Amino acid sequence: IVRAAQFLPQLHRLPRFSEVQVGPAVVLILGGLLKKMVIADALATHLVDPVFNSPITAGTLDLWMAAYGYAVQIYCDFSAYSDIAIGSAALLGYRFPLNFDRPYRATSFSDFWRRWHISLSSWLRDYLYIPLGGNHGGTLATARNLAVTMLLGGLWHGAAWTFVLWGALHGGALGLERWAGGAWRRLPALLRGLVVFHTVCAAWILFRSPDLASAVDYLLGLLGGYADAEPLTNVPLVALIALALASQFMPDRIGPRLGHALDRLPWWGWGALIGVLVLTLEGLGPQGVAPFIYFQF
Repeated sequence: IVRAAQFLPQLHRLPRFSEVQVGPAVVLILGGLLKKMVIADALATHLVDPVFNSPITAGTLDLWMAAYGYAVQIYCDFSAYSDIAIGSAALLGYRFPLNFDRPYRATSFSDFWRRWHISLSSWLRDYLYIPLGGNHGGTLATARNLAVTMLLGGLWHGAAWTFVLWGALHGGALGLERWAGGAWRRLPALLRGLVVFHTVCAAWILFRSPDLASAVDYLLGLLGGYADAEPLTNVPLVALIALALASQFMPDRIGPRLGHALDRLPWWGWGALIGVLVLTLEGLGPQGVAPFIYFQF
């Protein structure tokens, strides 16, 4: 969601190829292809879709790993879409703002929403939360404004109880966090991060489930599972989830630095590198082309 004020002024002048930073743009695009074609699609095909489509036939391990898997899948899927769009625009000389900033390293719910789908969360802040009164008027008024904003953010995704409850859960978490104030901030950062991450994962179960009954079945199944069928979870899938989550803690700006280093390659080096990487990604990913999750919204 690129705002007119950010984009339209860039149309008033022709981009200059000499100003295009090819390396960082290509790294964004290739990184997006990796996240989408290898990580997101593999998790969806081999774990997330089968478990969410029939949670009452899944065991406890698969239910837990599919919940973590969907958290990784939706991040990799949507941030990949954003990165490919930002990188493609950059190759044409246009600058789009960052849309994801390693959200699963957040140690508060407000920090999560500063890092997740930044263009939407900033839109909700500027056009809903602040006009409602923002953080003025006391704790209860602020909690009300947060709840209304997140409920409407849930409805933006679809007119279903699962999306309403997803928004309500986030709105309630943001309100409780503000009410707790210093007591929440005094907790160890690791503990706060674990609470935020697992609350977000629980909310993703509501977001992904086809209806409320399936979401309830899924959440109850986390407490004990339903079946003794052959588990879908295996070492490669667990490794994909673990590596994707570990990448949230990589150093800042590692992608742009790598891109600037690659800028020194000659044209034939670029061609060989991109060809090898695209063929590698094609070989590692599952067969077929899965649509991006956010194409449905």
